[in-house]
Amino acid sequence: MIEFMSQISIATLGIAALGVAIGVFLGALPGFGGGASMAICLPLALAMTPLDSMVFLINIYGGVHYGGGIPSVLLGMPGDAGAAATVMDGYRMTRNGQAAEALALTAMSSCVAGAFSVAAFLLVSPILAEFALAFGPPEFFVLIVFGLTVLASIESLNVLRGILGGLIGMSISMVGTDPYWAAERVTFGLPQLYEGVPFGPFLLGLFCIAQMMELLEGGPPTEEQEVKVSTGLGGTIRGMVMTFRYYGALIQGCFTGTVVGALPGAGATIAAFVSYTIAKATSPHPERFGTGTPEGVIAPEAANNSVVGGALIPTFTLGIPGSGAAAILMGVMMFHGLRPGPRLFLEQLPLIQTLAGYLLIGCLLMAFCGGTVAMFFYRITRIPIAILGPVVIVGAAIGAYAGRTEPFDVGIMVGAGLLGYTLNRNKVPLAGVVLGMVLGPACEDYLIQSLEMSGDDWSIFFQSPLCLVLWGLIALSLFGAQMLAKRERKLANRIPAA
Repeated sequence: MIEFMSQISIATLGIAALGVAIGVFLGALPGFGGGASMAICLPLALAMTPLDSMVFLINIYGGVHYGGGIPSVLLGMPGDAGAAATVMDGYRMTRNGQAAEALALTAMSSCVAGAFSVAAFLLVSPILAEFALAFGPPEFFVLIVFGLTVLASIESLNVLRGILGGLIGMSISMVGTDPYWAAERVTFGLPQLYEGVPFGPFLLGLFCIAQMMELLEGGPPTEEQEVKVSTGLGGTIRGMVMTFRYYGALIQGCFTGTVVGALPGAGATIAAFVSYTIAKATSPHPERFGTGTPEGVIAPEAANNSVVGGALIPTFTLGIPGSGAAAILMGVMMFHGLRPGPRLFLEQLPLIQTLAGYLLIGCLLMAFCGGTVAMFFYRITRIPIAILGPVVIVGAAIGAYAGRTEPFDVGIMVGAGLLGYTLNRNKVPLAGVVLGMVLGPACEDYLIQSLEMSGDDWSIFFQSPLCLVLWGLIALSLFGAQMLAKRERKLANRIPAA
């Protein structure tokens, strides 16, 4: 640490702050993920020194994950898929008049989770990398099945609705080209669907358009319905202090996100939903989830942001990118002559330690930036819906078009908006649709790969000790969902009686 303090550069600190600011800004724009944001800034990174380029890109990556929670909290639409779980309680907090508190919760959770994952990256990289290396196609398939069991907990009192949402998402994910036979599936001869339904425009429509349609349909709020928003500074301070009051959800989210992030291809979406489910199952008040409880914001946001440090573990130690954003980072490292792999820690240990120090500073900058955002951005909730609705819809359309510059994607967004509006009216959780759509392609790929390895022998999913452990976790997850549902029914029956 003393060596790092002596090597602090004002210029590199400025680059870290710039990366966080760019990441938060792009993350708050619907349709921009970590990989897309890093790709936009790639020309700048290539012109920097190796250390500055890595500090810049990784802080953008972390800032994007926090920024994606801003529209989730304020408008009920996730900036990226990893923030979809935050919508369930974050937006309810806003409707309850706690927008500043919710934004502060996401900022402080992101800061703590980022610091935790960076410490894990620096201290236990070899152990977690070896653990990630033990995962093959069969283990990844069972892991995804475990992720799908989250559907049973999203809507505890009506499991069938959660499962229906997941099935709808998985069905939509099957559109495109078959990964095994390369045959077209439900593309209707449209070239725009050969690569599947574009995820960004679909996500924007499912949450943004559907949410705005509901708000516009309801008209302006009456005086009794008017949301009483707390003051920015007071709400920000309360939210930051409140984060540590729910330390169990915070620690669990940090650990879950780091471990899931270390698994190549798992991603922030799985981490956030798994963390939300664990927090709900272990909470003494599970009935509060979905109504605006701070635990429902802290757990997914901590997991979402700790994925950043977790994804660096296989990237640096094995040369296997843990995500698309990590793949971009690995490409920049190789451009600068750094070859990721086990020898990197032997040959460039001072560089890695310095990088970790700047990333920890970036986490503190994220808390500062997030606190500043919370003090001012909560005012968005005071804009009349007649003005806010059309502006948000136009912004979403621009975000949908920007990805591939295809007018077809705007049509996908509108269609997804109508689907989301219909599902909302029938109380089918949209989070289940997102989870099914994210896990569907990976589930199919790993299933095919596993059966090819075993010659169509399904016992391959029960042979390795890791698979057996995961099947045990699946059984516990389903059993826990049933117990959670029973507990919620008892509490629901007790409230009317009282």
